[in-house]
Amino acid sequence: MNKFLLVIEDDDYAFGIIELQLKNIGYPHTGIKRYSKLSALKNVNPDEVEIVLTDLTLPDSACSDTFKRVKKKFPYKPVIVITGSAEIEIAIKSLQQGAQDYLVKGEFNEAILKKSILFAIERNKVYDHVYIERQKLHAIINNTEDIIWLVNTNHKIILGNDSFWKRLKKISGKEKKEIRSSDLDDELVKKWKGFYQKAMNGELTKMIWQELHHGEKTYEEIRFNLIHNKDNNIIGVSCFSRDITKQFAHLKMIKTQNKQLKEIAWVHSHEVRGPITTILGMAQLFNVDANDHEENAEILTNLITATTKLDDVIKKINSYTITSWRGLPIIK
Repeated sequence: MNKFLLVIEDDDYAFGIIELQLKNIGYPHTGIKRYSKLSALKNVNPDEVEIVLTDLTLPDSACSDTFKRVKKKFPYKPVIVITGSAEIEIAIKSLQQGAQDYLVKGEFNEAILKKSILFAIERNKVYDHVYIERQKLHAIINNTEDIIWLVNTNHKIILGNDSFWKRLKKISGKEKKEIRSSDLDDELVKKWKGFYQKAMNGELTKMIWQELHHGEKTYEEIRFNLIHNKDNNIIGVSCFSRDITKQFAHLKMIKTQNKQLKEIAWVHSHEVRGPITTILGMAQLFNVDANDHEENAEILTNLITATTKLDDVIKKINSYTITSWRGLPIIK
């Protein structure tokens, strides 16, 4: 697709000068399209535009609104503002709003115009790359139930993912654009500001946050990471919260099972081995050749007693094994 340079200028004389300069720096007549009103841009396809040169004062637009309206129509295209000397302050403001450059009428020649166009196109490519990378990052941090947010050195929230704003909505009942610090509990805000400050002081990197929801305890692991500028000065802290309630339940279950296993091991080492030793000893004393031996009755009685005790111990071990699994939460 052959793209064209779009000029928005209502003054015929001003456009004549710009058109001549554009032709002299290599733009053919067919590569330039002119419109004198913003309303005339309704059917212009942004994909066919390479770059926009626009005057600020137009018949159907206030000087202070023109750039914003042009940028809204061509959000991903480089825009150069062409203005009179009396409108320089507004032109400078347009740079803050996303314009790539501004040129003052009567003060630029072909060389300056060419340089401005080339720089605007290249800078816009960089902005496009940054925008794409930022969108990728947003997709990553929003595609998780984990809560991520950033605060500056004044403890003000400067960024949060979707999960973060959902949490605040549950707390405050308000949407992202509506919520204010006053919508949150003062003690809660004060407590978290203390956490942020400790993190910035290097005193806190990780903690466990516990809450009670509908009678059930929940646990979250909160991690704090310092944000530095190019001079290595701290400019804020990033916070990462992950729900570890299930892990806590697993840990509790494992601790309970370990306790049961220790009891089973104790029973095995102290209660089972005793009766077994007795049985083995009695067996060696039993006289198998003399059924009427006077000691055999006593030995047999002792064997029965020891065997009964052993059976009881085995039942006890079995009960421990069963109860170690019953009554504990099964996490799926």
